[in-house]
Amino acid sequence: MTNKSRDRMRHLIRHARLSIQHRGSVPAIVNEIARNASAVIREDDELFTIVLTTALNKLVRDELKRFGENAANSEGLRAGQLEMFPRDARTTVEQIGRSEVFVPSRNGFVPLHPGELSPQEMDEAGEYLIHHGSDCIRRGGLLRRLSRIMQANKQAA
Repeated sequence: MTNKSRDRMRHLIRHARLSIQHRGSVPAIVNEIARNASAVIREDDELFTIVLTTALNKLVRDELKRFGENAANSEGLRAGQLEMFPRDARTTVEQIGRSEVFVPSRNGFVPLHPGELSPQEMDEAGEYLIHHGSDCIRRGGLLRRLSRIMQANKQAA
């Protein structure tokens, strides 16, 4: 996929945002693109590949995550996995509560198993989650602070 194709896709997104009332609504932007640019996308192999791979990436990740969180499936896997870890690590593995974890360097979910995942990859997966969680907490705190500022200004007016 060329930069030119990515730029064209970005242009379609910007154009769709300008065409709708709620410019920050992902579903509204997607619907606008589907309604007004689907023919353009289907006719351009590179644009079609960008859209298809992006959509499949999201769908596959969601399915892998759902599969990993499915209690009926993950309980059996974790029971077997626990035995693979040293006794002093088993409580931590149980507390993690996932049969697979996302490892950014592999760009995928990897079984939480000492034979599949190195200690460095476990650390990488943990750092990724901490960073993602910290960023969410930071933005959430800022939004709550903004809410208090706006409420104070509304009361003062």
